[in-house]
Amino acid sequence: MEEGSPHEKPHKPLLLLAALDLIDEGKAKPDHIPWSQELRDRFTARFLLVKKHNDQNNPDLPFRYLAGDGFWQAYEADGKTPIRREIRVSDIGHVFARFQNGFDWLVAIPENRQAMRDALITRYFPQSLREELLTRKTIAVAPKIKAAEDTPEYGRSPAFRRTILSIYDHQCAACGLRIRLSSGNDVSFIDAAHLIPFSESFNDHPSNGLALCKNHHWAMDREIIAPGPDLHWHVSKLIDPRRSNGEKEIYELQGKSLLLPKDPAFQPDIEGLLWRIRKIVA
Repeated sequence: MEEGSPHEKPHKPLLLLAALDLIDEGKAKPDHIPWSQELRDRFTARFLLVKKHNDQNNPDLPFRYLAGDGFWQAYEADGKTPIRREIRVSDIGHVFARFQNGFDWLVAIPENRQAMRDALITRYFPQSLREELLTRKTIAVAPKIKAAEDTPEYGRSPAFRRTILSIYDHQCAACGLRIRLSSGNDVSFIDAAHLIPFSESFNDHPSNGLALCKNHHWAMDREIIAPGPDLHWHVSKLIDPRRSNGEKEIYELQGKSLLLPKDPAFQPDIEGLLWRIRKIVA
């Protein structure tokens, strides 16, 4: 990537990895992760390994701003007031963060922490750095937990789904369908689909994904349609528009442009597009 080109900042996943380390070692609890020098040091050790361009070594930023992701909140010393200000080194030993909204129960289980650690590294960092990122802590690494083979592809990673839906603004990359209900449950009718299935790629980066309505997700997974490296849709010759309105709708997708996110850093990777086009039923 050229100097100054857009890339995902590593701060949030690095802070989470550091927090998981301290929970593993009994130096923090899911509901009480202290702002400490040890947390900062764990963050820094990994940061120096992965930093790019003008990235700054600021663990205080994710400590505060992870609150926007809904499962983490930093608190003042009273344990009741959410932090809305800059965190300083002088705050060490006085402020803390906690996992919340069910994640506190999730990360209390060692196997879940290891699965989360694996998911974070797979999602955000090159696999060539995997072992070094894992050894930025002093405890032994538990064996990797293999996902069940019959888990639906679109249901495997809630974090992947949230990311894809956000960068595509809940819009299908094939037909443009966008229906989102915000009546308390925030229901979306769009799936997060992997280009190269996670079971083969172990890749949850958004460039290995597309936002698709359930119909077009189903059609892509059955190799009836495919997004091509030309950033247009391709349709299997088995589809006959004369048989039904459903087939006609799929047939008319041929040659249409993919509806892509505005940020080029998140657009589909050429490798995944080539994988899909090779799989389409002739």
